[in-house]
Order: sequence, then C-alpha cells, then structure tokens
Amino acid sequence: MEQRAQTKKRYQSASYLTSGAVFYGALLFTVARIFTLLQLFSDAYSRNKLGQAPPENFTFFGIVGSLLIIGVIGFAFYLLVQNRQKRLRMKKGNFYLLLNTLFVIWGVVNAISYLVEMIIFFEFVYLLDFVTLITAIVVPSVIYQLSDRKQNIPPDNPLFAAGIASTGLSVIATLIVALVLRKSYTSFQLLRELMFRTGIILFGIAGLLKAIKLRAELPELVASMPKVAPPPVKEKLKPKKKPDPKGRIECPDCGKKLPAGTEICPRCGFDLDTPSLFDEDEEFEEDDLPLDDPEYDEDWADEPEYDDFEEEPEPVAPVAPVRQELPKDICPRCNKKKPPFLSTCPHCGYYPGDPIEQAEIEAERKRQEEAEAAEAAANMPPPKPEPVCEKCGKKIPGGLATCPYCGYHPDDDRLPPPLPPMQGVESLFEPEVEEEYIFCPRCDNEVIVGTEICPHCGYPFPPKRDTERIQRPTQRLPRVPDPRHLNEKNSIECPECGRRYSAARDRCPYCGYGLYDD
Repeated sequence: MEQRAQTKKRYQSASYLTSGAVFYGALLFTVARIFTLLQLFSDAYSRNKLGQAPPENFTFFGIVGSLLIIGVIGFAFYLLVQNRQKRLRMKKGNFYLLLNTLFVIWGVVNAISYLVEMIIFFEFVYLLDFVTLITAIVVPSVIYQLSDRKQNIPPDNPLFAAGIASTGLSVIATLIVALVLRKSYTSFQLLRELMFRTGIILFGIAGLLKAIKLRAELPELVASMPKVAPPPVKEKLKPKKKPDPKGRIECPDCGKKLPAGTEICPRCGFDLDTPSLFDEDEEFEEDDLPLDDPEYDEDWADEPEYDDFEEEPEPVAPVAPVRQELPKDICPRCNKKKPPFLSTCPHCGYYPGDPIEQAEIEAERKRQEEAEAAEAAANMPPPKPEPVCEKCGKKIPGGLATCPYCGYHPDDDRLPPPLPPMQGVESLFEPEVEEEYIFCPRCDNEVIVGTEICPHCGYPFPPKRDTERIQRPTQRLPRVPDPRHLNEKNSIECPECGRRYSAARDRCPYCGYGLYDD
C-alpha cells in the first residue's frame, strides 16, 4: 500500500529563539539575577555587623526562590549555548517547546514580583517593568509555540504591536532608572538594574525583528501552506429488488412480502434501499451504474442493426457491467465471508479473543496433555513390588535386606542352631575369688579382712571409721564485672607482665599469671 508522504514541519519560533538578541538578553538576565543574590547576602552581612535585623528577603523561602529563578533562566541560557555549539541532542520540537516554557515561567514570575512591588511602593517604573516583561517575553513565546503546535501562520499584528510596545516602554524605564532614580541606588545596584532592563530591550528588539520578517514572508508562507482538498463524493449503488411472479418483493430484515416500489417496510421499518453487505447473489441493473464509470461503454447499447447484408455478422455480445464487490474476510469459526471492517462475525457472533473460543482452546490443550500423560504412563515399565518380610509380613522399604520391624534377615534360617546349655560345667570354670588378708598388730599373723577378733591372740580390731570428706554441692558465685576505670583501689598490678587488671580476677587476662598458683 502506498504511504502518504509526511509534510515537513515548520517551526516559526526557531528564528526568534536562536537570534543573537535573545542569547545576549538571557545572558544579561542571568548575570543580573546573580548580582541580586550577591547584593542580598552583602546587605545581610553588613547589617549583622552593625547589629541590625537582616533584610526582609533574607529568609529561607526568599533565598530558595531566588535560586529557582536563577536556575530557570540559567538552564535556558545553557540550552542556547548548547544549540550554538551544535551539541544539543534534543529534537527541534522538544527544544523549542522547552525553551518557550522556561521563558514563559521566568517572565510570569518576574512580572508578578514587579507588580507586587508596584503595589507596595507605588512606583511607575515597576509598572513599566511588569508590562514590558509580559509583552517582550511571555506573549511572543506563547504565540510562537501555539503556531508550532498547530502548524499555522502566527498572527503578525499582535507580535508587531508587542515588539513595539516592549521596546519603547523598556527604553523609557531604562532612562528613568539611569537619569531619575540613580541617586537612590548604589553603583552595584545601578549596574544590576541597567543590565536587567537592557535584557528586556534585547528581547523586545528580537520580537520586533521577527514580526517584521514574518510580515515580509507572509505571502510566501500562505502559498506554501498545504491545501486540503475536499473528499470526493462517491455515488452509492442502490440495488434493485427483483419482484417475484406475483409482483412482490421480500424485506431482507423480517421477510415480509411487500408490493414493488415500497421503500420502507411497514412491519420492521427497514429501508429497502440499503445495500446488502453479505448477500453475494445481489444483482445490479444497467441503469444504476454511474455514467463516469470507466467500465461503462455507451456504444454497445446503440449498436446498429444489420438486416440487408448477404452474410449476417456474428452478434456482438454486450459488455456486461462489472459488478462492484466489497472486500470480504473469512470467519475462522463458521468459514463464511464477512466485511473486513467488522471485528464480530454477523453470522456466528465470533470475534477475536472470544471467551468461548479461549475456553475451547484451553479444553483442547488439557485433553492433549491428559492424552500425552496417559500415553507416557502406558509406556513406563511397571514398578517393582517391595519385598515383604517372611517373618512379620510387613513391607521392607528402600530395598533393605533386614526387616526394620522385627530384625529378621533371610540368612538367619541358614545359621546352625545354638548349642544346648551344659549343666555342671559352669561351676568348673567359675573364677576363684581371692580373699584379702591383713596382719594382726599384736601377733603378726595373717587375718582375713573383716575379722573382728584375731583367732590367734584374741586382739579386738577397732571398727572402721569413715573419715573421708563429705562432698557437698556448692553454688557458683556470679563474676564481679570489671570496673570501667582502673585505679590503685580496684585493680592489681601483675607481677609477671606489669599490667593492671581488675581486683576481682585471680588470674591476669594478658599473660595468664595466677596469684594463687604454687
């Protein structure tokens, strides 16, 4: 299919934003705002030295607001520098949109601040600053961005008026500051005010030059604008319903038999002149074809008759009109034709992503998985039966040879039977118990241990006394924690290594020397 060539976009804000006046004006704005912030810190430092209160703007929100304003205009100046050095990697449309947005934000914030100062101090120069900021920065940026967005020619009259007003009023404000109000400013403040208003003059000059250039190029821009042709009106072919032998036609919606020439069915309200999209047997008569159809031949209808010739010419078959058919698709469910612009089949109600179809596909997939699982289970070899213990009859798990329940092993049946116990033999091999003897202290003869009176001399042996130490359980005392700071009262100096440790210890923790070791 042939694709339509896309027209090249025209950015009317390109020559305005990339001009030298806008570049140097943004530079002056950035430097002037930095000077304002430095002046604020300088005033706060000098007042702090004199013991006075800091300036009204020397607050957290005031400093953060100044930094944000400097960041906005500084970022716009950075984009202009990158564009001049051809290092910018942004698309043209995004670059101009971002730059216009930054200028509008900066211009609106500064205009509001000068309007507030005009209301508080009631000075005419602040009103001029408010008007010049709106006409020199905000109005051109908004108009050019809207024209780039809609690809239209920007209105030259508002741009020309805004350029003249901003340039003239900013020059007047600069003269008032330089000639009338210079005594109320210090040299640093006067330089800052002149730089700020010079930047506004440069922006106004850039807008005025762009408006003049736009007026000069206006006829060329109008001629280069693409012209949109109206869509061609196509004549619809109306089918002719063939009447039956009784002269009646059938309503395609409800099937009611109607007299020929009826346009609206009285039963269902169907328009009988509506062309059918699905009836392939629809026929069109010759009179319904448009005259400008390339397939229509006007000569075949007025073909002359041949009556007086000797050889009759072969009759020329008239050229049948080409039947115009709408392209049709095939429904995957009922395999009938349907128009391509309909997503739902008018015959069976099928549409892509039908939940019924998804359920059918899922059921078919499950049936296939179950069939594959059954086939795999049928091809698997039968599992080997687990052995059963011959003694207790329980299954032996894990292929063990010995039964874990009764301890039976198949080799136990093949062992020889145990020998019967022999009576009277045990007494022959019993070990003899040797008796212990002691010496009598009177007659010096051997006496069996445990004898109370010596059988030789009659010496009475004293009873045995138990003089052993009674073992009693002792409780373990808790260890006294070491003190945090060691001194002569709570610490001991080790005689081995010379280091001090807690007096609650009996062994040096450094060298292991024990105070009570032998």
